Amino acid sequence: MPRLFTLLLAFVLITPLHAPAQTSGGSDVIRFEPTPKLTVFRSKHYRIFTNLSQRETVPYGRHMDALFEQYQKRFRSLGDQSIERMPLYLFRTEQQYDRFLQEHDINGAHSGGMFFVMHKLQGLATWHESRSRRKTIEVLQHEGFHQFAWHAIGPSLPVWLNEGLAQYFEQAVIDEDGRMSLGLTSRPRIERVKAAIRQGEVLPVLALMRISSEQWSSVLRHSPDKAQLLYAQSWSLAYFLIHGDDGAHQPKLIEYLKRLGKGERSDDALLMAFGKDGLKPLADDWRRFAQKQNPDDVTEASERLDFLGTGLRLLAEQGETMPEDLEQLRDALQQYGFRLRRSEMGVTRDLSAKRDELYRYTRESGGERDFVLLKPDRAGLPPRITAPGLNPEPTLIWYRDHDGKLVQDIAYR
Repeated sequence: MPRLFTLLLAFVLITPLHAPAQTSGGSDVIRFEPTPKLTVFRSKHYRIFTNLSQRETVPYGRHMDALFEQYQKRFRSLGDQSIERMPLYLFRTEQQYDRFLQEHDINGAHSGGMFFVMHKLQGLATWHESRSRRKTIEVLQHEGFHQFAWHAIGPSLPVWLNEGLAQYFEQAVIDEDGRMSLGLTSRPRIERVKAAIRQGEVLPVLALMRISSEQWSSVLRHSPDKAQLLYAQSWSLAYFLIHGDDGAHQPKLIEYLKRLGKGERSDDALLMAFGKDGLKPLADDWRRFAQKQNPDDVTEASERLDFLGTGLRLLAEQGETMPEDLEQLRDALQQYGFRLRRSEMGVTRDLSAKRDELYRYTRESGGERDFVLLKPDRAGLPPRITAPGLNPEPTLIWYRDHDGKLVQDIAYR
């Protein structure tokens, strides 16, 4: 693997951790002034450089170990994946994250997290506060794939597939037993691709597969709208290669990755994996798949729970009495005229508390059911809301951050 290489991949995110080493003169304390002193915690697969406490760091370490082992399991056919503990820089605040990147001449502007490879420094970096834990987990899963792919496959992974698979694993859910639920979707990405197909804006599949890292970076800098489509289309194509036609394309995708890992040129690897005449019908099949794709039931329920949580947080901040059941929540939000506008991937949606479907979810066995409002798990917090019967089962939960601010999150079991 080349030593003189600079790579920046940004998020546009079981084994107990060992106690930190003693800080007096030891090598396990690193200073990056003016960022705070960082202590190293070691998990099974990571060295976590952080200014969080051990109690705060342990759940992230366990999650990342479970994630790494899922990556190993799913890519074991690529060969030996014996990888030394990888560095993860986990800061308390976004400002500390930004300063760390600046001090190492890394451009992390507007990023939520980043995997970087410099001449003398490489790792995965993000922060903990001012957003939900689930959002931080998504960043870690996205950038964690980039990091794993760098070590397991090498630097030759084409940018479209690197970003497409990173977004695919970003959506995954790992439960408390370390089991990963894959194949979850993203409504904004689905709708962005559908709109682009209708309007004739999507790149031809072969052109997308041949786009270089330099071309990708140029689009990011100069054309944000086109960049959103690049990400959405890359995710959509990667999703199709894994799940489309009942998984029929998975062997070809694995063969492609194997050949890339052996150092073959991307075009040669594509030819050998998909065949001389294989890409044209593949592109046609992907278009049909993308035009029909809809969000899965778990993703749809999670988005509706997030909407209801935002409304509950508004009621709590206004000092209103917390509802005791879903009907009281519906009445309170409708009396407030609560509305929420979301913009993501160039897709804008207006959600209104008057829409009855936002208080229901679709069960995997078919049919709709009302969400269930639960008592708070601690005094001073709003009630929880859950969607029984889904797998994984999403639940709206609450906690307060370091400054006592109310934070809503989605947990899965």
